[in-house]
Amino acid sequence: MIRKRLAIRFALQMAAAGAMLVLLAAVIVVWMLGEFEAIEVSRNFAPIGLSRLISGAGIDSQGLIVDPKLLQQLRDDGGWLQSLDGKGNVLQSFNTPNDLPARYLPGQLIDYWIGNEPFPYKLGLWIQEKDGHLYTLLYGSRSKTEDLLQRIIDDGHIVDRTIVFTDSSVDLLNKIGGFVQVLDREGTEIAAWKKPADAMTSYTLQELAMRAHNQVYYGTAMDTQYQSKTGLTWVIQYPMSKTENQAGLAPFVQSEVQVIIIGIAAFLFSSFIVFILLSLWYANRFGTPILYMLGWIQRLGQGDYTEDSNGKSRNSKGNWKRKYRIFEEVIESIHALAVRLHAGSNAAEQTQRNREEWIAGVTHDMKTPLASIQGYAHMLEAEKYSWSEEEVRRFASTILEKTAYMDKLINDLALTYRLRSGEMHVSFESMDIGMLLTESVSRAAAYPAYEDRTVHCSTPSVPIFAAVYRPWFDRIIENIVANGLIHNPPGTRIDIELVKFSEKGWRMYFRDNGQGIDEQTMDRLFDRYYRGTNTDSEVEGSGLGMAVTKELVHAMGGRIQVNSRMGQGTVISIIWDS
Repeated sequence: MIRKRLAIRFALQMAAAGAMLVLLAAVIVVWMLGEFEAIEVSRNFAPIGLSRLISGAGIDSQGLIVDPKLLQQLRDDGGWLQSLDGKGNVLQSFNTPNDLPARYLPGQLIDYWIGNEPFPYKLGLWIQEKDGHLYTLLYGSRSKTEDLLQRIIDDGHIVDRTIVFTDSSVDLLNKIGGFVQVLDREGTEIAAWKKPADAMTSYTLQELAMRAHNQVYYGTAMDTQYQSKTGLTWVIQYPMSKTENQAGLAPFVQSEVQVIIIGIAAFLFSSFIVFILLSLWYANRFGTPILYMLGWIQRLGQGDYTEDSNGKSRNSKGNWKRKYRIFEEVIESIHALAVRLHAGSNAAEQTQRNREEWIAGVTHDMKTPLASIQGYAHMLEAEKYSWSEEEVRRFASTILEKTAYMDKLINDLALTYRLRSGEMHVSFESMDIGMLLTESVSRAAAYPAYEDRTVHCSTPSVPIFAAVYRPWFDRIIENIVANGLIHNPPGTRIDIELVKFSEKGWRMYFRDNGQGIDEQTMDRLFDRYYRGTNTDSEVEGSGLGMAVTKELVHAMGGRIQVNSRMGQGTVISIIWDS
């Protein structure tokens, strides 16, 4: 059960941690996509910027309410924006120059857009629906040096392979660090202004095209204009700024890759935090109960069987605390182990006390007959006494009686030891228990000392057959009958009943109406030498009768129980379940 519960708990927690990581990854991916879009807008406002402009704009009676950040991006991009209706009329304008028309004819706008008609700006057209209305945005932009190039062409004059400009044009060129070249029809330089020493003086078609298109590769911005009337080509070049160069040469390193690196780093850091928190949670959730149980087990090894009062696994209401609930079976098993170990420790202490009492009792009863034997031996040995033949026989009879008692005591001690150690090997035979019980009771009750007491035996009409060892069975009946008659006053009656309670199960009841026994004696009735006779008793016995009886019953696969109350007699039950 605990394995299944732990598996489910760990699976759910791992799934929750995984879901959290997936959520973090989704958030980071959304952030990265937004950053990529912002980067693209910063590089080229159209078309993403136009789409975002319409999607994020509000609407009032005058038209679109555009996000100021997007308008600023539009200005930074050097572009302008016009909102047109279905007939080409300009509804709204953003950052527009003065040379733009207020209305575009449909065919005229298309020619401007696809380049069939000259237009001073590069155009982009974006049509998008929002809230049931169709919005048309016209986006225009022009190279940063396009106006400057036209001004230089208008202002410059070629004198002896040198271009002469006015002071204002010179200031503009110096500001950007540029130089100007004029090429003939074949691409050969015929005039220049502030041309670097390493600059080219002649361009092929391929070289001019590559430098105009791959400006970042060469590190120089270039703008050209061909004059069809003169056949001359004006070329303006200037060093690209560090930002422009890096943005163009390695845009992904400076922009997209940077976003990717930040996103991955954020995900790894977030994952690390999640796993740290999960580890701390696991340490508190599982580590605390495990350390608690290990500490308890360690205390058990040191003989302390109590639960730690500072770490109780249950609350004041007796319910399991949440962190200990998953280990409920383990804690209950440790608790059961502690109870059994405690009981075993108490039993061991009690056994030690019983052993000491038993040794003391056996020593006493061994000394008593030995003292008698020793005394009679000294009397017979003394020369100053002259004993008659009759007195010698009486002394010898007493010595034989005492030695017989000691022999029986030693034999019973040996028998109980051999039974408990499993050294007795006998063959059981299937016998009629009712007939065997009747015969055994008759022999046990025939002892002359029991004449003033009554023993009655009752057996069922249907025979009960079971496998027993007859000498042991006779000894059991003899010991129980003797114990019931010896320790009760004259007139005591013992009723013995044989009962079958299942197909193979049967039991015997020994009920007497004697004085009963107290609880302490009842608990120790089957202890060796707890309650025995002394050598002066009229009935022979070793004092180990009930201990021997218990061992014999167990050796034949049965169990024995006793129930008694003071003044109400005693009932001894011997049960064979099969």
